[in-house]
Amino acid sequence: MDLQKTPSCSTASRTLHGISLSPGYGVGPARIYRTVSFALASETEMTAPSRDASPETADIRFRKALEMSREQLLHLQAKSAATLGQEKAAVFAAQSLMLDDPMLSGGVEELLRKGTSPEDAVVLKTREIKALFESLPDPYLRERAADVEDVGRRIFRNLLGVGTLDLEDVGEPVILVAEDLTPSDTATLSSKTVAGILTERGGPTSHTAIIAKALEIPAVSGIGNLFDLIEEGLPVAIDGERGNVVLAPSEKETARFAALREKRLHTVRQLATLRDLPAVTRDGVEIGLWGNIAKPEGTEKVLSYGGTGVGLFRTEFLYMSGDTPPGEEEQLAAYVKALEGMKGMPTVIRTLDAGGDKEVPSLRGILGDKPEMNPFLGYRALRICLDEKDLFRTQLRALLRAAPSGDLRIMFPMVAGLEDLRGARKVLDQVRSELEAEGTAVPPVKVGIMIEIPAAAAMAPLLAAEADFFSVGTNDLTQYTLAADRMNARVTRWYDSFHPGVLQLLRLTAEGAGERKIELGMCGEMAGDLDAIPLLLGLGFQELSMTPSQIPWAKRLVRALSIEACRDIARKALAFGTAAEVRTYLQERRAALTADFADE
Repeated sequence: MDLQKTPSCSTASRTLHGISLSPGYGVGPARIYRTVSFALASETEMTAPSRDASPETADIRFRKALEMSREQLLHLQAKSAATLGQEKAAVFAAQSLMLDDPMLSGGVEELLRKGTSPEDAVVLKTREIKALFESLPDPYLRERAADVEDVGRRIFRNLLGVGTLDLEDVGEPVILVAEDLTPSDTATLSSKTVAGILTERGGPTSHTAIIAKALEIPAVSGIGNLFDLIEEGLPVAIDGERGNVVLAPSEKETARFAALREKRLHTVRQLATLRDLPAVTRDGVEIGLWGNIAKPEGTEKVLSYGGTGVGLFRTEFLYMSGDTPPGEEEQLAAYVKALEGMKGMPTVIRTLDAGGDKEVPSLRGILGDKPEMNPFLGYRALRICLDEKDLFRTQLRALLRAAPSGDLRIMFPMVAGLEDLRGARKVLDQVRSELEAEGTAVPPVKVGIMIEIPAAAAMAPLLAAEADFFSVGTNDLTQYTLAADRMNARVTRWYDSFHPGVLQLLRLTAEGAGERKIELGMCGEMAGDLDAIPLLLGLGFQELSMTPSQIPWAKRLVRALSIEACRDIARKALAFGTAAEVRTYLQERRAALTADFADE
């Protein structure tokens, strides 16, 4: 990719409406990030001499481009691990492995021997492999296809000597404008150089959205023909709260956005004063506001934002950094670090959730290389662990050995019924007996499940009789209930956690937990949605686990609510027939209940 100037366009102020990816306000000059034409020489204006096809020279150039790509990916992996965590850095480890994949490198070398130029050979093989994975409409294939193209484009750019995204020369934070951003692109972003992100593609659960939220950069997507509307340097204002974008804002509009941004920053500073206060409603009910983390070091951020627990520790990062699954000692060290970091506060650690949209190199020998037709409904998470007992036992041994270091709670993902829960508990009980026979003392540990399959919500009372707690994963529960892949931008309008069908499943789950008096929490994206929180409290949720930076906002809201009012809100919200009606009602109620907030 390259930074290029677009043709001139009108500088009259204009407001566009898109999809909010990350909250906040940003104003700055547009920085256009356009794609270098990833095409054959015959499809471009490039002349033949620029693509040397002599087999000897071609092979040397291709090998050099491969090595440059490898060095770049290693650098990106290290940088991303330091700023974003191992889980997000793992994508670059996976891409490094693709450089040696016979389908790609071997295929290119075969074309080189036939006299094809390296650039054309890389384009041809990348297209071929990408088309192979895109031919079946499921999330795993699309994710793999995107990585293949990312790698192919990197090699291609190195062959042409074209640089990647570089924002080191910006004099002030810019609004980055792109069709979409790849993992390689976002690894270099910083709030110091990027005031906002504006893309044509990408939904609320896209890679760009996740990274923007982690970096606290406002972002908006879903606006077409951006390159026809925006030229390099054009002033742009982004409202990440509502998904609005103003092109060439007037002085008055610029001042308004600056004021909104300053007000938000002021609110953030005010929220910091709530850090050590409890999240207690006006009628005295304390709500657990916990954080989701992907590595042990994430506990520091949870505590810094005033969180009182970890509601979801994703253990997949341990399995993404090598070619073999992590051993017991390696896992033990990570779990102990997380438990000690939380200083005795509840720490929910989810057992391995691999498969679906997660590329886990160390499990290729188990999962195989053949993609599944529909991996979200396929072989993933607990289903793998119940088959691969040694893999499961290693993780459970490490978890139980770590238990004395804090308040450990073990959570099983993708539970569809009692057979799954009983099977997992049986292995856990066997591991506990083994450890005790070895002389290792294991304290009592709460064992819970994620409610993310509609069947589990429907039979919540039965599951609650054998689980210590529920935690609802709304990301998967929503897509399973509505048959709308959360990674597919084309079905975004069908994916909505406020859909009445999803709300009814939340109600059933809450009633099941209430009957057995077990703890009820949520760790999906909905838990941090301020419009949803009154509804969730009204249904009976006691713990909400979210992105750590969202905790102060949720705490301020909780302290302004009463459970009685929330129950009334929940009762009325459940009576609506469409997601739009539910959302509008919840927004209006929250506005009324929080009218005295400084920034509302």
